[in-house]
Amino acid sequence: MRRAHWLLVVVGGALSATLAKSAAAEAAPNRWQSDEYYALHGGAIALLMGGAVAAELWFPNVCAGPDSCWFPGDRSVRQNHSLPARQLSDATVLLAIGAPLAASFGRGADARFANTELVYGESLALSTSLHSLVKFAVRRPRPYTYQLQPGAACETKDCSVSFYSGHASTAFAAAVAGSYLFAESARDRGSRYAMWGFELALASATSNLRVRGGMHYYSDVLVGALAGTSVGIVVPVLHGERYRPDPWEFAAAGAGLLVGVSISQWLPSEGSQASRGTASWSVLPVAFRAGSGLQVRGRF
Repeated sequence: MRRAHWLLVVVGGALSATLAKSAAAEAAPNRWQSDEYYALHGGAIALLMGGAVAAELWFPNVCAGPDSCWFPGDRSVRQNHSLPARQLSDATVLLAIGAPLAASFGRGADARFANTELVYGESLALSTSLHSLVKFAVRRPRPYTYQLQPGAACETKDCSVSFYSGHASTAFAAAVAGSYLFAESARDRGSRYAMWGFELALASATSNLRVRGGMHYYSDVLVGALAGTSVGIVVPVLHGERYRPDPWEFAAAGAGLLVGVSISQWLPSEGSQASRGTASWSVLPVAFRAGSGLQVRGRF
């Protein structure tokens, strides 16, 4: 386990040094960069994702760590245990990741698209690595484990990786980094507002559904959202991002947060895993005349 921790720390430091070299440039310029640039940053993504995979493989099945409910409302979610909410959160996080990709691809597979996706991929890779490092270090038991029969043991390491939420951190990293990079080159204000609002709605819905599904406490998704947002800002800025959202973009993002929480809270996703086993959700590509996109399909 210590080897995995040190690997992630070394990779993170190397990535920071690499990104610092790009601080003088536009985050995703409409011109091809040097071969060294793509090799360096592509290697950083591979190392970060490799570190996260290594942590998953090396971490043994050990007892959960302490479960201190320090955040208001944390204890109340120990009764949550909904398979439909979990499945829908898997769909919404994939949609949050895929929407910026589809929007960028819809504008053409050119140099800007390649540069945008490199920065975007680096944001997601760093968010994933940080989450892997923290969740195995803290080992907080998930809320649903309190629904197990007395004396029953949860024998998988998934039971003790509640803090912090990887779905929330990934969704918010995708929402913020994706929206920043899209807005950097988008001339139409309406499309920028739509991207910020749609992405933040998906991120907040994902976070709330993880709580409703019994996978995380409120504090888990709150810290995950803050971590993902920080990564989504820092990585593009270190690449040279100088775009500043206007007040209406902030308003659209705020509205998206409220809409995402509200809709996910209204969905009828209560019930146990055994009683709601027929639920299924999926994210599929869809083509339009003007480009491409993603659609979420499912049922309770």
